[in-house]
Amino acid sequence: MGRIALAAATSHVGAIVKNAHADPGVSGVLHDAWARLDADIAAADLDAVVLVATDHYETFGLENYPAFCLGLADEHAGWAEFGNPGGTVAGRPEIAAHLLAGLTGRGFEVSRSHTMALDHSFMVPLAKLPAAAAAGVVPLFVNCNTAPLPTLGRCLGLGQALAATVRAMPGDARIGVIGTGGLSHWVGLPRFGEINEEFDRAFLALLEEGRTEEALGWTDEQILERAGNGALEIRTWLVAAGAAGGPARLYSYRPMPAWTVGIGISGFEVTEATP
Repeated sequence: MGRIALAAATSHVGAIVKNAHADPGVSGVLHDAWARLDADIAAADLDAVVLVATDHYETFGLENYPAFCLGLADEHAGWAEFGNPGGTVAGRPEIAAHLLAGLTGRGFEVSRSHTMALDHSFMVPLAKLPAAAAAGVVPLFVNCNTAPLPTLGRCLGLGQALAATVRAMPGDARIGVIGTGGLSHWVGLPRFGEINEEFDRAFLALLEEGRTEEALGWTDEQILERAGNGALEIRTWLVAAGAAGGPARLYSYRPMPAWTVGIGISGFEVTEATP
């Protein structure tokens, strides 16, 4: 059977690579944390990485806006929008097809795309985590910005169903799951540039203490007020947490005004306890 061999989550704002050395005393700590996570990914000897991210109206528009979508292409192109990373990344279509069938059988009617291109929410983490790109990627889109959004609980459940699907796969595939997004930031709003460190640390603490389900009671309205529309991307972290089943361990957190976002980088303890 397959197994979740690594789970993690990270912020993905484009400034991470476009303004990489801003406030070097802080950004240097964060770059060191990404390097440590990348080394752990390399050591995990993964056959594929399920990269859980959103989209900023590059791939999906109002003519077709799914709640969840898996990419099944042999190769995925990066949009390189606004100077963000471009190029291509290898897909893992056979693994993606197994995941699609297994998630559907577990009650998650996930859309599929054979031409799914990737915006910065996928490509920036891959630029910082080259070992993930080298393993090959199954992109998993989660709607984090166009209401109605999938609930926080549904996203945690998707991660749990993903873990069960991986375990039911034939063979001994080693799969990584990496969520990308957040933490607090306001995108295109009057409060742009603000960071709520208290919110960020409270969310990270729940993950570290194994109290993830306490976050499921937060409403989107509460998140928007406390941490901005960019914090709605914690859904991707919950997918990774659900897939892992265990508590998080923090590589690093720093409020990063030069990047207009609270930057979090976490790994998760993987257990076999998920349904």
